[in-house]
Amino acid sequence: MICINCGRTHRYINSAIDQGMHWLRSDEATGLGICSFCPGAVVAWDQGARDVRDLATAKWQVERESDLAGWLVRHAKLPSLPHVLIEIYRELESRVAGIDRIIDLIETDPGLTARTLQIGNSAYYGMGKEVTRVEDAILRVGPFDLWALLISSEVKSLFFGIRPDLIDMNSFWRHSLFTACACRVFAEQQRLESAGDLFVAGLLHDIGKLLFLEMIPIEYGDVIKRYKGGDEGAALELELMGFDHGELAARLFESWQLPDLFVELAGNHHGPDSLPGSARLLVLRRANQLAHEYLDNRSVEQELQTPSEPAMQSIIDLYTQLTELVV
Repeated sequence: MICINCGRTHRYINSAIDQGMHWLRSDEATGLGICSFCPGAVVAWDQGARDVRDLATAKWQVERESDLAGWLVRHAKLPSLPHVLIEIYRELESRVAGIDRIIDLIETDPGLTARTLQIGNSAYYGMGKEVTRVEDAILRVGPFDLWALLISSEVKSLFFGIRPDLIDMNSFWRHSLFTACACRVFAEQQRLESAGDLFVAGLLHDIGKLLFLEMIPIEYGDVIKRYKGGDEGAALELELMGFDHGELAARLFESWQLPDLFVELAGNHHGPDSLPGSARLLVLRRANQLAHEYLDNRSVEQELQTPSEPAMQSIIDLYTQLTELVV
């Protein structure tokens, strides 16, 4: 008897590693089975798979049908975020972050080094003398603002090439940036300690939409066809896919080992403000709603028309200044 999933060949194995192994499924006529170390292959076997290739295809289908969100994350052809970015965040969270340590981390990655200098010399941060050292760029931009802009540019680069007939990427990043700016302004007004974290959460909150488009553009096309604006897309996703882009983003962030805060905020950012949630989650929900009200169905010129939100001018000013760097 041989397990067609892992290749084990004995009915019972007495080694320390395989002690207690037995057959979950077996076919005496063919000498094939599924051993107790491969329970994930049982459903595929029960569906008739008796060949290694058939088993792989059946397992792939079972996995997709039983946990589509997990399947999308596991099979996405996306590189992980540079580990350097996670290390920088941990330095910033330690509250004793040393500039020297952050400089060393950035300089281990040529791409991040180049982007750091580009940000330091941008129109928003540029102040006369050109910066040519990472240290000078950090001092000019600020460690956390720099990290936020670096991670947004890295994430943006991962989803380059999504079909333009399915989504306007420029509009997508404008919405993300506006949400981020509103998060920051609201957090500062409420004197929350996590204004910088909320800015990043705002930038990344809709990434699940891009993963849907990257992996299953045909199926997700039904959501896009029926979408009319605002937050109704999440309800359509629940109806058609079984989960929304927030949950998908949360699963992706977990796989990237992003801090729990970003997982929580992404996964729960849809829902009315009346639903229970942390102060930070309520800020993100409010910012996301305001971004839809302000940007949906507007041209770039119309964006400069100011609604009645008291903090809107501050949000617009920050959004306008950062558009060059993010969009």
